Amino acid sequence: MEVKIRGDSWQPGIPSVLASSWRAQSDELEKIEKHGRSSKDKENAKSLDKPEQFLYELSLIPNFSERVFCILFQSTFSESICSIRRKLELLQKLCETLKHGSGVMQVLGLVLAFGNYMNGGNNTRGQADGFGLDILPKLKDVKSSDNSRSLLSYIVSYYLRNFDEDAGKEQCVFPLPEPQDLFQASQMKFEDFQKDLRKLKKDLRACEVEAGKVYQVSSKEHIQPFKENMEQFIIQGKF
Repeated sequence: MEVKIRGDSWQPGIPSVLASSWRAQSDELEKIEKHGRSSKDKENAKSLDKPEQFLYELSLIPNFSERVFCILFQSTFSESICSIRRKLELLQKLCETLKHGSGVMQVLGLVLAFGNYMNGGNNTRGQADGFGLDILPKLKDVKSSDNSRSLLSYIVSYYLRNFDEDAGKEQCVFPLPEPQDLFQASQMKFEDFQKDLRKLKKDLRACEVEAGKVYQVSSKEHIQPFKENMEQFIIQGKF
């Protein structure tokens, strides 16, 4: 059996718990080595089973645990960074849409206009320049005189009749951000981003230390391409 932990053939996504299970415990390794020594002096000795043989082969790899730590971290680092980037890009996109989106402005403009119209008898409330966002969930509770429709449904129908040229067509576009995107953004906390980035930075430093241990003791025959891959990864990770 040939076992290679080099850094160029590792497939990302292997769980850490699986990699940990590959490494034999000290008592297990002692029994395996004892069996190997005793088998040399016996004819027709029973060979190691494949799992034990695999663990034994792994034990022969210099700095196996350090190599696995670095390779596993490398396989998850980009995924973690991309996850954070996707969340921030979504948040930025929503902020831009809410601030400058024509559909958002039109819908909120209708809410303000109809609100002022309904409060027309009041010189103060009927001339408002804006409204609190807490009023939006209440639009569905404001009913017509015959209680047949809500203010929300009236605003929607008015928008479709007067603003959306593609209303009822396949190319019709929802004028507001998608509800699931808004919900996802509402769950984001900058403290969580900072915490995740600090952990990645800490783990990257640990990876650099563990990789250094491998560099120091590995022979020229076994140091590449691990060293080249790790050095390139660590440099890119710091940026």
